[in-house]
Amino acid sequence: MSDGWTWKGAGAPWTLAAAHGVWVVSELRAGGRAELRYASFDEEGRLPVAPLPIGEFASAGDARLAADLYEAAEPSKLPKNHLVDALLPGCGETEILAPDGRSFLLSFSGEAVTLSRDEGSGRSEWARLDQPRASGDGPEYTRPPGHEEPAELDLAIMLRLVGRTSAAMK
Repeated sequence: MSDGWTWKGAGAPWTLAAAHGVWVVSELRAGGRAELRYASFDEEGRLPVAPLPIGEFASAGDARLAADLYEAAEPSKLPKNHLVDALLPGCGETEILAPDGRSFLLSFSGEAVTLSRDEGSGRSEWARLDQPRASGDGPEYTRPPGHEEPAELDLAIMLRLVGRTSAAMK
């Protein structure tokens, strides 16, 4: 995972500069939900737009993990099983049981990949990665290089989060 994240103190976002752009993780409330943003550099190495939202997570650590997995030399792969068949190539949702027995709902649509968790009598959104817009050529339509079709990577990131949250609860 990346160790290049910087943080300038309370209230400041976490930032990760990559060769192609900048990742930003901002906590929406201290110790709680966090927003993941990304912007790519132009040909001169400048940011033509402010980093735009890509998703929202239960914590800043989860958001940083998602960006780290985008930046990994070997992208996370989906297992070849019924889960993939249920969600790709179209839309759908499936229940996932974490190793600790907790239930998650993984949903995939043309708009987002969402991971929800049972919270007593209802479900709460644990993580969401918005899918890029289908058209356009400006910087607001981009994802990091090499991930023009990020659906499989987004699903793999959600599966890593399920494993990570299970390990954290032990």
